[in-house]
Amino acid sequence: MPGTANASLLLNVSESSPTRGAGGSGLASLSMDSVMAAWFFYAIIALVAVFGNLLVVTAFFINDKLRTVTNYFVLGLAVADILVGAISVPLWMYILKSYASSTSGKNFKYVEMFYKTMDGFAGISSILHLMAISMERYFCVGWAVRHRNTPKHVYYIALFLVWLFSALAACVKLMIPKIEAEELALLTSVVFFLLPLTIIVIAYAAIWKIAMTRMNNNPSKRSLKREIRTATTIAFVIGFFLVAWTPFFVTFVIVAYCPLSVCPFNWSATIFYKVLHYSNSSINPIVYGVRIPEFRKTFKFVFKRLFGPALAPCRRNAFLEDRNGNPNLRTETFNLEK
Repeated sequence: MPGTANASLLLNVSESSPTRGAGGSGLASLSMDSVMAAWFFYAIIALVAVFGNLLVVTAFFINDKLRTVTNYFVLGLAVADILVGAISVPLWMYILKSYASSTSGKNFKYVEMFYKTMDGFAGISSILHLMAISMERYFCVGWAVRHRNTPKHVYYIALFLVWLFSALAACVKLMIPKIEAEELALLTSVVFFLLPLTIIVIAYAAIWKIAMTRMNNNPSKRSLKREIRTATTIAFVIGFFLVAWTPFFVTFVIVAYCPLSVCPFNWSATIFYKVLHYSNSSINPIVYGVRIPEFRKTFKFVFKRLFGPALAPCRRNAFLEDRNGNPNLRTETFNLEK
């Protein structure tokens, strides 16, 4: 098993301990200065991911217009991203500190096991939600009448299956402890990245083909334009997802199969890949706010309800000059309701 040692945290497949290093893999070379610098970015990512996606969840429940079939899957994606910000990132920060200081508590291996399971669960859930969204969009554009007449419980079942498969995938290592690192890397990359990615690309290629054909025949149809805008927004989400996750999964497979002598473990690269794919959890709410007017309007309403009473009226002091050029202190009141 050539890559087990150096794949410890990147692949979430092997057992390792910060107190014993990793057999020359370079795990013990992590400096505390690097960890502190990484913590700064991870903390920002975690806060934006949790707050931004809580905003998405809140908007979904307070605005009836946002309770569309697509947004049920967007809601699921937001919940997965909240798990990343609230659980995965803080635990990863703790694990980094443990490796840098070469110390760990007696329960460290259980913390690490919980982290690996939750990190895999949230990541795979995000991927499967994006795949489900692309399939639902294709169904909506290709068979609009059937889509409207499909009972909502069908979509609830689909959501349940997304979470179920995510949980099963995350627990593979727990259910099959003797699975080889190479086998787990190949299984995860093919079944939970390449396969969903293929489905997503095919679905959106079909959506654009159908949409462009209909636009040429009836360019003034508002409903079709709205569907294209929604599809474009989700395409942005998927594009950011690819940028964030592709380097991780490519390394995921390479590290599992590459011998230590050829591919030594690199902490800097691992920290960067983690920053990249964790940041994906904080991007989606920004995309919704920029691209979808109804989300943007609801976000503004929530902000006003949360922070309006505290900030309005907001008083500030402004120095003004009187007729003689002398500074004169005047207090002005600003009402945020205006």
